[in-house]
Amino acid sequence: MKTAIIIILVISIAGNMVGAYLLYKALKLREEVRLFQKYHSDLLEKYEAAKADFAGIDTFAKDNNKLLRETTSEERKKMTVFFGASITKNWDLERYFSGKQLLNRGIGSQTDMQLLARFSADVLEFAPGRVVIKFCSGNFQPKTDIEMVWNEFEMMALMAQRRNIEPILATVIPVTRKAPELPDFNTTKQIQEFNRRLKRFGTEYRFLVVDYFTALADKDGYLPDDMARDPIHPNEKGYEIMAQVLRPILK
Repeated sequence: MKTAIIIILVISIAGNMVGAYLLYKALKLREEVRLFQKYHSDLLEKYEAAKADFAGIDTFAKDNNKLLRETTSEERKKMTVFFGASITKNWDLERYFSGKQLLNRGIGSQTDMQLLARFSADVLEFAPGRVVIKFCSGNFQPKTDIEMVWNEFEMMALMAQRRNIEPILATVIPVTRKAPELPDFNTTKQIQEFNRRLKRFGTEYRFLVVDYFTALADKDGYLPDDMARDPIHPNEKGYEIMAQVLRPILK
């Protein structure tokens, strides 16, 4: 009788463990399905948005129109536009540059072609005094035509100059050591070569260069983990270092 009770208890415990495991797997699967559905939904949303407005011109259209209506050309000449993708978008400019007349025109995940396509609408149309032009590491992948990326960056700087807008060329910040583990994201050498070319270009045309890369990179050319929010974006500490480099230029 005692043996039978023990056997029943063992079977009961084992059954509970199997049941708990199956429940865990079911919950995990449900979470994975939820994440996949969200990813798919976000991807579809981005696709539809890109199809309707590839360059993202509508993003700042209302703000730009209001700016043109409510300010004079002389007032706009005192402003500086921050132009770029996700790193620019996520930068709380008021926090790091309090009192400055700055406009953030960053849109996350934009390619170099999208940036070029909206440069006129978000910068040239209202002719600020200066524009900080910054590309992100997302523009550099093994299959990317780096020459085309450079040509687009150069075109923006020269177009600004021709409109009497002072271009400030920002070097691309480094990625962390984890970034090369991402698919198609071994970009460190490409970023360094782009930055060298940017500095030569700045010297040739006497453009101001804000060198975020040198300020952030470790001895091997990577973004330290304590300055990173994720493999390719800076955290608050990273932004503070970037601000320290840029503040003297904005004075």
